[in-house]
Amino acid sequence: MASVRVFFATNRNHIPAKQTFGGAFNPDGVAALRFGYADFAPDPKRPVRQALVVYPDKKGVQDVAKMGSGMFMTDLRAVMASGPKTDTLVFIHGFNVTFDGALQAGALLAQSLSVEGRPVNIVVFSWPSDGKAIPLMSYYSDREDARVTGPAVARAFLKFRDYVLALKDSEYCQRNVHLLVHSMGAYVLRNAIQALIAKDQNSLTRLFDQILLAAPDEDDDTFEHDTKLRLLPRIGRQVTVYFNPRDKGLLVSDKTKANPDRLGSDGPRMVDLIPKKIACVDCRIVSGAADPFVEHSYYIRSQAMAADISNVLADHPLDGFPNREYLPRTRNWRIATEPGPTTVEVPDAAVARPQS
Repeated sequence: MASVRVFFATNRNHIPAKQTFGGAFNPDGVAALRFGYADFAPDPKRPVRQALVVYPDKKGVQDVAKMGSGMFMTDLRAVMASGPKTDTLVFIHGFNVTFDGALQAGALLAQSLSVEGRPVNIVVFSWPSDGKAIPLMSYYSDREDARVTGPAVARAFLKFRDYVLALKDSEYCQRNVHLLVHSMGAYVLRNAIQALIAKDQNSLTRLFDQILLAAPDEDDDTFEHDTKLRLLPRIGRQVTVYFNPRDKGLLVSDKTKANPDRLGSDGPRMVDLIPKKIACVDCRIVSGAADPFVEHSYYIRSQAMAADISNVLADHPLDGFPNREYLPRTRNWRIATEPGPTTVEVPDAAVARPQS
């Protein structure tokens, strides 16, 4: 079977001798980015990284095509446009995840997701979460790092926008780019949106087709405030929120970290106030089989979730999902059943764990 390629952007520190990136910020600044890709030997449980390629970081270069970001986007566009044209999913991980764990999670997503029978390209944005389960300290440290990372993600979004705007009509690959964030990745996204607004409110243009928030460690009133994620729908065509009332990871975030009720636990606080572009999906029926101890990383462990996410990426009509039911009282959707035994086991390095 062919290897699985995962592209990445990161504001972590590069460690060339170990062929990886560490748990600190890029020494050139918290918004300084490096780009590259990694190839994995496919495996349904633990894909093994074979190679890591980091695009050169050339100082003072004015030609975008010769910058690391330009090389990255040119290679990604070529993959999207060649053979069976394929969509791309940008993935922002949550807390307590190493760089290698984030890439491995990306490889698992690449193996499990598809759009209309075609594979999906994965781009991981990896920010320097500690990847160490130190009680209390790790969560607070990661949350601060997530806040500081917002401008780096905003910068990556603007590089993507400018690259696409510079393409000729004949160079468009006619495929979509989507965004998936997990857990504290939603807080990274909130701060990226705020950084875009601070730079120029007109920069909130449609960058993505589908935006998916999986178990978001974000306030449940986030869609009510301009200072949080109320303006998120401006950068995507549709937003899907996956939540689980039994999520122990978010219960820890809520009860012991003095955070408000979490969006990933029960969905938005007031469903009457959310835009029609936002759909909320209750995952409690499938979360336990996917992640029996914490029920927080179900987005990547469940066949039902993989099928649902693939249908979202394919723009399946909301009232025609094969494994969803609508709950009029709460105005949410619910994934009904797990179609079969879970086949994906995520290694500890790729999964956020709760901390007491």
